[in-house]
Amino acid sequence: MSVLLVGYAHGEGGITTHTHWLAHGLAERGHVVRVLSPQPPAGQPESPWPDRGYAVDHYEGAGDALRGFAALGKERFDVAVVAGTGWKAMGGVLANRRIKRRVFFEVMSGDAVGLIDPRRLIHAGFDGVVTMGSAIEQAFCRDFRWRGRHDIIPALPKPLELVASIPDRGMIAPEGKPRAAYFGRLALHKGVGFLVEQWGALSEHLQSIDIYGTGDEQEAIAARIAELGLGDSIRLHGRYPDEQGYVDLLKQFDMMLLPTTGLEGAPLVLLEGMACGLPFVVNGMGGVSHYANEDSRITSGDIAEFVPAVADLASEIAAGRVDGSRLQRHYHDHFSYKVLVGQWESYLGTLVRGA
Repeated sequence: MSVLLVGYAHGEGGITTHTHWLAHGLAERGHVVRVLSPQPPAGQPESPWPDRGYAVDHYEGAGDALRGFAALGKERFDVAVVAGTGWKAMGGVLANRRIKRRVFFEVMSGDAVGLIDPRRLIHAGFDGVVTMGSAIEQAFCRDFRWRGRHDIIPALPKPLELVASIPDRGMIAPEGKPRAAYFGRLALHKGVGFLVEQWGALSEHLQSIDIYGTGDEQEAIAARIAELGLGDSIRLHGRYPDEQGYVDLLKQFDMMLLPTTGLEGAPLVLLEGMACGLPFVVNGMGGVSHYANEDSRITSGDIAEFVPAVADLASEIAAGRVDGSRLQRHYHDHFSYKVLVGQWESYLGTLVRGA
């Protein structure tokens, strides 16, 4: 099977991570894979994975999507997958007549953003839509009036089981109250400020919160922590390490918190934590309900439920009923690199065969 993946080959975002590891996984299984990506910004490497095992082409500028596709030569593709990259990517896939099947992978919430939304191009010749959860699927089909084939397959996180050594977690058994952590961008809709404002209630159940990540809200969050005198309880650390350093950091905590209140897909950080046996409490936006398991808590999407969910999980941890090893098995059975590459391979193969 020849596969074209249209996404990002640079940066550190979820689309980049998914595109690389899916390309890598399909190539390992004997498929011919190419990636088409926008040009990276000046000074940024073309790819964080130089030894990638698949070809990459680039486009840039209003007219360069078509030239980027032209650079592919006369190669024919059984299927192209566009990972939420907009007008140029979707238009280029539609204009290239050497592509047999076309798939759109919705990596966000599925909600339309006004009438001028590039995702409306799905009706111009796409054969299928993939989303990361049932709530996203329902929103996408509603807002874009999509009646064609739609399937649920998660995006691939960084497969920590391949790039690091992960110990068996065992039962979550902290000394005293659980230590919590947040990993991700510091953006307003991610809700990190909510954790700071709610520390009075959260402190009844948690020992501390360590915040890892950078973003536009970093200075405001730091200032608010200082203003409230919470520096001993809520700590900002900036960027977190990669691979083994990341695994070693994750295993230091007893739960992950993700209080997102804005439009969301299904954050890969939850799967990375799950791989290390770190249970989570998350506000149920977007597709995160697809990650449900008995050792974590997901709200209905109402942030008012978040603190009670933390209290509930902390109580279960204290009672010795939260099993990190069971959570790791859930990851390996449903979200591991091998499983997700297999799901994508099966889906694309079925689509190409016309089944």
